[in-house]
Amino acid sequence: MNVRLLTPVALATALCAAGTVPAHAAPPSQKPVTLEQLSPLPPTSTSSALPIEFRAGWPLIFRASVKAKDMLGLGRAYGPQGFDRQPFEEIGQGGAIVFTNPDGLWSYAAATNYPHDERLLDFYPDQGDVSGVLDDAQNAPFSHDPVLKFGLRPEFGGPLPQYIVNPGAAPVLAPATADGVQFGADDDFPGLVVLSNVGVGIVFDDFADGWNPVLPRQARNLAGFSNSVGYELSDRNSRTSITSVMIVPRYLFSHVRVVDSCTGTITYDAGGLPLDCSGSPMQRIDGGPATPLTTFDESQAEIRAFVVEPAWNSVSGRLDYLETVVDMNGDGLLTAADAQAMGWRVLSNEIVTRIRQIGNDLSGGPVPHAPLSMCNGYSRPDRGDGVRTDLFMDVDGNGLSLARAVFVCPGGNSGVTQPPR
Repeated sequence: MNVRLLTPVALATALCAAGTVPAHAAPPSQKPVTLEQLSPLPPTSTSSALPIEFRAGWPLIFRASVKAKDMLGLGRAYGPQGFDRQPFEEIGQGGAIVFTNPDGLWSYAAATNYPHDERLLDFYPDQGDVSGVLDDAQNAPFSHDPVLKFGLRPEFGGPLPQYIVNPGAAPVLAPATADGVQFGADDDFPGLVVLSNVGVGIVFDDFADGWNPVLPRQARNLAGFSNSVGYELSDRNSRTSITSVMIVPRYLFSHVRVVDSCTGTITYDAGGLPLDCSGSPMQRIDGGPATPLTTFDESQAEIRAFVVEPAWNSVSGRLDYLETVVDMNGDGLLTAADAQAMGWRVLSNEIVTRIRQIGNDLSGGPVPHAPLSMCNGYSRPDRGDGVRTDLFMDVDGNGLSLARAVFVCPGGNSGVTQPPR
C-alpha cells in the first residue's frame, strides 16, 4: 500500500510495516528546522538584561519545529509498532521527522535491508530521565551506549551521570542499561546540540600539562542532560515540533577551577609535614591564566544550541550523533559553523544566549589556606578524594597545593530572601 504524505499528520500505518512510501518531490529548505528557546526567555529589543539563575534547578527548554511543506511525514524509528494500529509515536517509542526518502522504501521498519537513504531527525518521547534510575524509553540504543557515554565525561567537575549514590555507602556504577543522563547527544532528542563556554562544557587535557583546554578547542554536547522530550503532531501553525526540557543539574554551567592554596616558601612542622605557605593562594578558572584566589558567586555562561541531522554509519549499521564539537576555523568559538565544517548537516538556526548563574561559591571555612568547596557536596563522588568544582594542583611549582588547616564549615541560611533583579 502506497500512501502519499502531504502534511505532518498524514502518515499511514504502512510506513511502519515493511511498506513503501513515495519519495518527496522537493528537497527540504536549507534550514528546515526552526529552533526556539522557551526558557530562559531570551532578551527583547527593549531589554538586554541577562536572566539570573541559581546553580541548579532552572529550566532550559528548546522547541524544534518543522513546517508541513518541509517534511515528508513521521516515521517509526528502530523497530515495529507491534499491534498498535496507530502510526504515530507515544512514550517509550521511537519516531523521526522524515524530510526525504528518495527510493520510497522505509529502511527503519523491522527486518528490512533497504538502503538508509532517508534524511530524518529522530526523537523518542520520554517522561523523564533521572541519574541512577533506569530509563524506561530505550529505543535509541546507541545513544544510550554506556561505554561511549562514560568516555565523554570530564576527568573532574560537573554533574555525575551513570552513578547511584547511596547515603553512607560508596557510590556504584549504574547498571549497563543506561539511565538516559549523560554527556554527549541526548538519548531522546539526539539531534539537539547544546554548548557552553564555561566549566565542563570545555574539553580540557585534564591532569596532563596543568589542566589546559585542548587545541584545537573542543566543546562537549551537553544536551544529554535533558530530562524529558515530547512532540506535537501539528501546532496551530501546522508545524510538527519536538520539545526538550532540561532541569539544569548542579555544576553544569559552573566554572571549573584549579586552586593552589599553598604558594611560595613552605613551612614544615617538627614532623616534616607542611604547616603553612608564605605566598598568596592562586587560581586558574576554566583553563585561564593564574590569578589571585578569589571568592566568586557568579558565572556568566554563553549557551549555544542548534540541531543537526544524524548520519547513517554503514560500517556500524547505526545512526551517529554529534558528541563533541571541534573549533574547525580556529576562531576560539565553538559554533554551528564548526559543526558544519566537521561534515554535519545543520538543520536549524543557531540560538546564542547568555545567563547569569549565582550560587557557585561552594567555599569552606574562613581559614586563609583552607580548601574551598568542602562543605556543599561532591561533584564527582566516585573519585572518593573530596573534589568538587575546585581541583587542587600545584600552580606555582613549589611542589605543594594544600597545607594543613583548621577547617570550619559555616552554618546554612534560612529565612525569606528577595530574588536578585
